[in-house]
Amino acid sequence: MNASLYSEYQFFLYETIIEQRDKDKTFNQIAEWLNEKGYLSVRGKRFRGAHVHSIVKKKRLKDEKLKRDYPEVRSDFSLKVVDKTILMSDFGFKH
Repeated sequence: MNASLYSEYQFFLYETIIEQRDKDKTFNQIAEWLNEKGYLSVRGKRFRGAHVHSIVKKKRLKDEKLKRDYPEVRSDFSLKVVDKTILMSDFGFKH
């Protein structure tokens, strides 16, 4: 999967937040910085520290989920194929 199905803007916000975290900024400082730069949340709101934290947390959890190994599960499965053209002609229908 590509970027966990994030929009370009969501991925941009995540990358921007991570860059700011690498500069040792707190979530509140990053929210303030994003607001000063005129960025809005995906829903068009001003940022708060908790929102910035949520973006990072949700991306991390989604990435972990995508990397997780799931056990293979097999079950009995059958598939019946019916040629309707034969059935239709048996009952006198034209197709």
